[in-house]
Amino acid sequence: MSKYKQDIINYGNDVIDLKCSPFESLRMLHDRSDLYKIQGELYYEEKVLLARYDLKLIENAQKMVEQISKVYDFDQSNDIPSEQWWWHLDKIANGMMSFGVSSEIGNVM
Repeated sequence: MSKYKQDIINYGNDVIDLKCSPFESLRMLHDRSDLYKIQGELYYEEKVLLARYDLKLIENAQKMVEQISKVYDFDQSNDIPSEQWWWHLDKIANGMMSFGVSSEIGNVM
């Protein structure tokens, strides 16, 4: 297990918890960006786990947008690259942006 597995689990818990505060949900997006920066250091199993949580976030995109929009204007995300799709959940929820979730081995997801 790498030193990042607990960070992935924490991110996943935040993705699943739709009753947390808007500030905690916004922090979750920052946490996902931190994981993005170190994704090359993750073991395959950790990448798969992260992809599962990402899919759950996409599944709950509309609810998360409603939650996060209470404290964050998604229009601020226009300068963030689409590779960091979690900052563009509003566009994903509205079907205005495609997204990619993968384990980085054959883009199986």
